[in-house]
Amino acid sequence: MTDLLGPSFLRPTDSWSCTEVRSSKHSHVWTVKGFSQCDCRYLETSLKPLSNDSSLIYRIRLHPQGNKESNKDFTFFQVFCNTSNTRYKGKFTVYNSRNEEIATTVYMGQQQLHGYFEYIRRDLLINHLAPSDELQLLLELTLTFDTVTKSCLSKPPQVESRASDYVYNSRRATPSKFILFYQKVSRDFEIFLRDTKHTDFTIYAAGDKPLTSHKAVLIARSPVFAAMLEPHTEESKNCSVKFDDIDSDILSEVLMYIYSGKSPNLKDMAADLLPVADRFALTGLKDMAEQILKVALSIDNVCRILLLADMHGARELKQDAMSFVAQNSSLVIQVSNFSRKFLHEFPGNSEQIVM
Repeated sequence: MTDLLGPSFLRPTDSWSCTEVRSSKHSHVWTVKGFSQCDCRYLETSLKPLSNDSSLIYRIRLHPQGNKESNKDFTFFQVFCNTSNTRYKGKFTVYNSRNEEIATTVYMGQQQLHGYFEYIRRDLLINHLAPSDELQLLLELTLTFDTVTKSCLSKPPQVESRASDYVYNSRRATPSKFILFYQKVSRDFEIFLRDTKHTDFTIYAAGDKPLTSHKAVLIARSPVFAAMLEPHTEESKNCSVKFDDIDSDILSEVLMYIYSGKSPNLKDMAADLLPVADRFALTGLKDMAEQILKVALSIDNVCRILLLADMHGARELKQDAMSFVAQNSSLVIQVSNFSRKFLHEFPGNSEQIVM
């Protein structure tokens, strides 16, 4: 964790403050075999993340047929902590035995529930899991464990320790040496991706030629690939995986981001990259795509973007899209037949938009 030595992108002042929110990430995979035969109220497992507080326990619950009579046609996924003052964010991803993802919806209703929830129609989930009837549930937790603020009356020291820092030199801001070093590392890994000499993993996509990569890089950058490439998995043993539902151009762009942290074609591919970034838990790429789509909202595309945002837990994008619809409701309904599509795709959520 970077020490709080003070902000380095700051105009001269008599005093300064710097706050750092410290957090860690933990991913957990839960496999449930024979899912369609589950007729109990809920299944439960638990995990203990690596942290300074060894007493923290997170419980994951799977409600096969909802948690009450009115939602028995839905399956719910829930995570909660054994203490109420813990700060965390969760994200569920559901796969079948072929490592194919199915989208879930984040619960954003007004009713106060214990923990974090996502849900999906039970019949859609059972069809997705056939014929093996095996569910693989990936939970990604972001745990906030500390907030530290440092203040000083004197001029802050010049720090060159973070990739986003810029150091002021007189009146002209110039990139720090660390920025230049970061850019060089990015270029080096881009070359590493293009040079197939030492690759050890092949990704087959819909369309063109297969894409070669390195297991170590995929594991380090994506918790989904990390789970997929555990030593016992077929993908790890065969040194390959096939995604029939993802275009090769999209996967190529995803690999570029995984290796270099860049997405040269993001502006043109944002709507396609957001669901794939969510699928592989690439939060940085997902955030980048979300920002592009926020700016691109229009009468013609707001319906599709709203559906994307809801399916993939892009909360800020969803809120912006809903506000856009509320402000332009008559045009949206006229152009995209929005009412029927929204009511079909968003059961129970349509009241969130004030027409």
